[in-house]
Amino acid sequence: MKLVCIIEKKIPALREPILRFARRFEGVEVIESLWDDPSEADITAVIRRIEKNGPANEPVPQGFIEHKDAELLAGSFCPFSAQGMDVFDNLRIIGVMRAGLENIDVRAASERGIAVVNASGRNADAVSDFAIAMLLAEARNIARAHHSIVSGGWQVDFASSATTPDMRGKTVGLFGFGAIGKALTEKLGGFHINLMVYDPYIEQESVAAFGGKLVDKETLFKESDFISVHARLTDENQRTIGKAEFSLMKKSAYFINTARAGLVDYDALYAALAEKRIAGAALDVFDNEPLPVDDRFRKLDNVTLTTHRAGATLDAANNSPRLVFERMRNLIAGSAMEGLVNPQVLDDPKFKAWQKKAKETLDL
Repeated sequence: MKLVCIIEKKIPALREPILRFARRFEGVEVIESLWDDPSEADITAVIRRIEKNGPANEPVPQGFIEHKDAELLAGSFCPFSAQGMDVFDNLRIIGVMRAGLENIDVRAASERGIAVVNASGRNADAVSDFAIAMLLAEARNIARAHHSIVSGGWQVDFASSATTPDMRGKTVGLFGFGAIGKALTEKLGGFHINLMVYDPYIEQESVAAFGGKLVDKETLFKESDFISVHARLTDENQRTIGKAEFSLMKKSAYFINTARAGLVDYDALYAALAEKRIAGAALDVFDNEPLPVDDRFRKLDNVTLTTHRAGATLDAANNSPRLVFERMRNLIAGSAMEGLVNPQVLDDPKFKAWQKKAKETLDL
């Protein structure tokens, strides 16, 4: 059985952990194949383009064509389109080494009897750590004070100085309550905060187990002192946080986005910040990355900006391949379905027949 690992040529740091964990998949031949877009010097531009437009408009990676007999395929950011899937003779599992699914056509995979597993939860600790850091950096003017000192100054008065808060007793509103939201909630416990959650896909019991309250979107924005975004971007929730939501926020409230820029109307956010209708914001994601030199957000005195680094830790990088290859193995063994994105494929006759044979072949 052949497993092809598509490795981004412009992200060499991914190679070692991907191959290390892939080779722990006993009984499987591991093939390394590099993927690149020579028309773009910056891999970030390619990733953003695929996330925005989907995989269908991208060329099929050469590694697909060269290894069309592979039954297992894994990659991080390369495009997994319907056209790419059709290259293979008997592809049955695709492993996406990230939580997002913007670069894979899941529907096409399901229609072809191909299971898709991802690395959901891989960076829950990394992003939740970072979200707390962003929240505190903005509310307490940490980054701005640092910048003042290294620039030769000693600034002590900031735009939000008159309303700088303690955390104890404040209400933190989470927009989305998946693995990252839950990890963040656990870490915020020591601050003795009140928790509110808006997530249309979960039940009150899930939030109550963490000592919080499930509320509607209006209540979240109206009553929270801090709002942190942790939802997945879908076709349905594009720009779902906009002028109406920011108009509900307290003047002393802060907005933190370490999720996806597409969830937020940044024009409306900019206006709220520029007009001091909210106290501040902390942003790790933007519509255009890298952020242009003359971008308007650079000129604000009540926003903390970072370079899309929330999930970028060594541990998160190792978690991605570890989780994906473990989940592939468990799926074949039928022992666990964690990370399976399209469970309906389990009823596909082609997949069922292949799974039975693969389980016997690998002695699982």
